[in-house]
Amino acid sequence: MTVRAQYPVFGRRTPDFDVRSKWFTALFDELRKRIPTSVLRLLYVPASPATHAFYRLQMRFLEDPSAVTHIITNMHSFLLRRIHRSPTVISCYDVGLRWTVQRLPLADRVIVSARQIKDELEGIVRLPHEPEVVHLAVPATYTPSDLPRKQNVILYVGTEQRRKNIDGLFRILARVNRETDATLVKVGSPSADRGRLEALARDLRIQDRIIWRDFVPEEELLQLYRTSTVVVVPSFLEGFSMPCLEAMSTGCPLVASNLTAIPEIVGDGGWLLDPSDEAAWANAILRILGDPDVARDLSRRGIARSHDFSAVTSATRILGIYEEVSRERGGG
Repeated sequence: MTVRAQYPVFGRRTPDFDVRSKWFTALFDELRKRIPTSVLRLLYVPASPATHAFYRLQMRFLEDPSAVTHIITNMHSFLLRRIHRSPTVISCYDVGLRWTVQRLPLADRVIVSARQIKDELEGIVRLPHEPEVVHLAVPATYTPSDLPRKQNVILYVGTEQRRKNIDGLFRILARVNRETDATLVKVGSPSADRGRLEALARDLRIQDRIIWRDFVPEEELLQLYRTSTVVVVPSFLEGFSMPCLEAMSTGCPLVASNLTAIPEIVGDGGWLLDPSDEAAWANAILRILGDPDVARDLSRRGIARSHDFSAVTSATRILGIYEEVSRERGGG
């Protein structure tokens, strides 16, 4: 059975898929090797409840009824319609914003990034089919290297959302710097909280120990993972956490939160700690900074764990879902 897939994206054209959809890009690259794919370019207007109907109208006219539509994030669940022309699949990464899951029963299938998300989702909405757990994957370029790791460089990659616990990270950094000189490289776009975070850094007297990188190209980000001493992910809520997998895949020692989906992804590939226990976090980071044997062991464990995540395997599962919904809708 031959299926085709189409993916709605917003805004300007990109040479490949969509630079804002990094979490799905590795899977998309694998899928398009196997089946015909296309991108539905939606005319962008600011998304709000007032414009959701306009987006659904666009989908009505742009969708190819004979291809499977895959909405790649539940943040775009407002694209789902009660009567859709195409077999429709949607990916769900977290349920932190309840409005993003209310329309999920309108999809033919829901793909979740972790078992924890599946369990939580099933307690919130009633779906016509059991959610399918399909883990994400990193690009094939995310591998270890022989580059030497810099001394006492802590890497954080992510947004400034409150759930990411940047405040706690800064307090942890302050604790670390009472014992040794360490630098935090913080990669992530500025938010409305940026001014408050800068003020917190000054209050903690760590403003000179933070390198703010609002954006780095993918190639440079890969080098940061390969040369930093440790990656930290102190979040209170994650539906997968790509930085955890990116760190493990490149062999960078990882300290991560023990909450929500993170333990499922990290397994024994890193140290898992309560993000509220800032003293424990500081001690863990200091051990990695000060003991090369500890760092090497964490690196080895992370690399081994990363092998459990494969774009080939996950794309095969997604393709099976496409084929299933296509048969049910009489396609193919």
